[in-house]
Amino acid sequence: MGMNIGLLIAGGVGRRMEMNVPKQFLQVEGKPVIMYTLESFQRCADIDAIAVVCLKGWEDELKKWAAEFGITKLKYITAGGATGMESLRNGMNLLRENCNDDDVIIIHDAVRPLVSCDIIKRNIEAVEKYGTAITSLPATEAILYSEEHNEQGAESSNVIDRNNIIKTQTPQSLRLSKFVWAHNEAIKRGITDTVATCTLLIELGEKVHIVWGDEMNFKITTPEHIELLKAYLKVRDCK
Repeated sequence: MGMNIGLLIAGGVGRRMEMNVPKQFLQVEGKPVIMYTLESFQRCADIDAIAVVCLKGWEDELKKWAAEFGITKLKYITAGGATGMESLRNGMNLLRENCNDDDVIIIHDAVRPLVSCDIIKRNIEAVEKYGTAITSLPATEAILYSEEHNEQGAESSNVIDRNNIIKTQTPQSLRLSKFVWAHNEAIKRGITDTVATCTLLIELGEKVHIVWGDEMNFKITTPEHIELLKAYLKVRDCK
């Protein structure tokens, strides 16, 4: 029987945050963001081990924090790449060296710290049943189409039916054998800049299975999201 491995992607520099410290390592209420994410996987009984693709130069800090906050499931660390896809490939190579083909790999953004154990379990169950799991949410807002937009705004004269729109989150999960296959196929086909596992699989002609996430599983991309994290933590601690 295969194991369930959490693969946290923490190789980005977070330019949109405009801060000196990458967002995954920012201190929030006395703890780095990535430690909240690691704790979410540590607490989930279905997770057997955790691997992290870490921004180069932060590996020792990560190990220190993991010891401080009791992240005993952290087993593997490798350096991130120049792009998100390169970081994913580095993670794939790390797992290929240490894990088995039938292990379920739960790939997650390190800057989605409030992922629930229920979401992780839904991913594992879907991989076992369908082969893949892409955590997502249905679109609830009106969706407009614009070919050109920037910081000043945009113009649009085209509405997209939101009933056909699904917004992806992470985790995005699959067996290690399929993870390896996807990245090997990408090399063969010259695919170098896909943004996520779901988009890579679809570009390769695969159908992916959707599992539902939740609004708490948000991605920290702006300073406002740090304040949102603080608010959620206060609510959680009061329960």
